[in-house]
Amino acid sequence: MGICNVTKDSFSDGGKNIKAKDALKNIKFMVRAGASIIDIGAESTRPGSDPISYNEEIKRISPILKALPKDKFVISIDSNKIETQEFALKNGAHIINDIFGGSEELFILTKKYNNGLILMHTPAPPKIMQKKVHSYKDLISDIKKFFAKKIKILNKYKISQKKVWFDPGIGFGKNFAQSIKILNQIEKFQLENFGLLVGSSRKSWISKIDKSSVENRIGGSIASVIYCLNKGVNIFRVHDVHETKQAIDVYKRIACLK
Repeated sequence: MGICNVTKDSFSDGGKNIKAKDALKNIKFMVRAGASIIDIGAESTRPGSDPISYNEEIKRISPILKALPKDKFVISIDSNKIETQEFALKNGAHIINDIFGGSEELFILTKKYNNGLILMHTPAPPKIMQKKVHSYKDLISDIKKFFAKKIKILNKYKISQKKVWFDPGIGFGKNFAQSIKILNQIEKFQLENFGLLVGSSRKSWISKIDKSSVENRIGGSIASVIYCLNKGVNIFRVHDVHETKQAIDVYKRIACLK
């Protein structure tokens, strides 16, 4: 999954895709590099960020979504606002990626549009989420309980498990040690027949190991991908599509010679 943030303040690519023509160019580049899913977000969710209105969110994604082909790759829209989510689905998006784990309203839409869902765990909105890192009784268990509640609602609406991926939310209301613990025990989030997504790309947990700047975290990002690949993770949400795809392809070629 290649990341395309149509924002001014995202932690890694803020400002690079704010114009529709630049976003479309970047999406084309990522698809050519091997991305089978493109995740488009119009609201920054970095720690401490402020939310924007759904009107502004729709305004940013509309020209991009309407210009994209709907049968060449999977289009994911990163939004937690029901108005934006419905707009995206009406205009051909295939997946909704919700950092708050989705709402019952979203699941009702999913019954209508038969779309995919990526449901992430975060303990609070981005503005204050890093103040909640000490709110867990047991990190892994608490996140699993959060997903278990979502599973009950998904089952209520008879949404296919094959169309849903859970994301434990690396860096979202988690400190360095917690993010490392989640990655180390990532297989514990493989629940029933639901899929599993990891978004560890370029995040600050890497800089806690070698004090690297955002643009110099590709190595750490890829290391986490290869580790999680071995643990059965299905989707990797990344900034560096070519490098990650190359690493996966090379690793698989070497591994098959055992």
